[in-house]
Amino acid sequence: MSKYATLVDFFVAAIEHGSYRAGDALPSLRRLCETHGVGMNTAKRAYYELERQGYVEALPRAGFRVAPGGAVPASANLAPLLPWGSPFVNPALFDGRALAQAFVRVQRRYPELLARHELLGLDALRRQLARRCHAEGMALDWDQLVITCGGMEALALAVQVVTHELAAPCLAVLTPAFPGLLGVLAQHGIATLALPVGLDGALDLAPLAQGLAEGRVHGIAVMANFQHPTGHCLSDAARDALWQLAERYDVPLIEDDAYRQLAFESPAPAPFKARDTAGRVLYCATFSKSLAPGYRVGWIAPGRYLDAVCRLKVSTTLASPLPNQMAIAELLADGGDPPGLRRLSQQLAERAAALRQGLAARLPPTVRLSRPQGGYFLWLEWDEGPDSQTLLAEAQAHGLHFAPGTLFHPDGAGRHALRLNLSYVEPAMQSAALDWLAAALGGSPIR
Repeated sequence: MSKYATLVDFFVAAIEHGSYRAGDALPSLRRLCETHGVGMNTAKRAYYELERQGYVEALPRAGFRVAPGGAVPASANLAPLLPWGSPFVNPALFDGRALAQAFVRVQRRYPELLARHELLGLDALRRQLARRCHAEGMALDWDQLVITCGGMEALALAVQVVTHELAAPCLAVLTPAFPGLLGVLAQHGIATLALPVGLDGALDLAPLAQGLAEGRVHGIAVMANFQHPTGHCLSDAARDALWQLAERYDVPLIEDDAYRQLAFESPAPAPFKARDTAGRVLYCATFSKSLAPGYRVGWIAPGRYLDAVCRLKVSTTLASPLPNQMAIAELLADGGDPPGLRRLSQQLAERAAALRQGLAARLPPTVRLSRPQGGYFLWLEWDEGPDSQTLLAEAQAHGLHFAPGTLFHPDGAGRHALRLNLSYVEPAMQSAALDWLAAALGGSPIR
């Protein structure tokens, strides 16, 4: 391929994939020659060819830019997908004005903080979190908390500090489980003992008891409240039995309480951390689900593992960015709920009820639906029928996306299950998508 043709292909690909957008300036001819090692004539010929094809336009004495409407990104040719497979809450449900105003205020009021490192997090935010924990039955001092870069870092820190000295670490995980947790475990080569939790709340802890007794299982990872992806809470009986095993064998319990603020009915059930007097619970939480996903502010109360978490945090990310912590601390300063939080939970509860109703009217009785008590996910499972991974490709061709069930299991289970993100659902506007999904699972559209 000639040099000029190579240049043309280079810019066509960049424009079609959105690296350059309509109106963006392209490199000058001189810069193009220097960067790509071509002569001036080759550079001119490439730009003239791009202009001929309608990708760019020449500006008098101002070089070349991407032509308005001249390039259609490859992704634009795809039918827009209903983002029911997204792991993130619908951003349209957030009202970020109060937080944005708080962000501006603190930058103006405390500019000196931006020149400092708060290795374990902003003291003001940690104190506020400790007060909120006390209000929910968790006896935590503020200096026992570490601010993290979102809930994922909190989980990653917890997993690493409880397993790093073990030759063949294994953690018990309640399934279906948060894919982010499963990813961390796989990344660090940590084996898992899957403990399936049925939609009816059934949980067989005999394998866990045996694994702990034999020394094969070294800890437990649990999302007791508003489990991702079902939205369920563990029953009191299951909590008691699980806690008794953790106490009997004195093993760490990693608790992910990321969806606590999104309870459909208040108050949310007490976390395991409220029972903890020995420091065995590593409690992980985040503001990413309920307040500001883009701020990436989470935290961990690691109990007896505090020193290990601090060392690992400092040696990896050193510290979490202060401006976002300052804004959240400012927003929470009055001790009440963040503005818009109750409205967000109410909207999610309404959408959960509407989606369940829309699907229940269409699906056969062989398909079971979770009954979310909080969060923004709905879980479907069936015993026989299509594989959800195979079904996904066909769904995308019909403009629908979901998360296949295998993502939520470490052992290949979940082929007959899928997760929907209910925060994006408006059933009255999306009845065709519900009809298609129901038909694919053996149901019938509403006539």
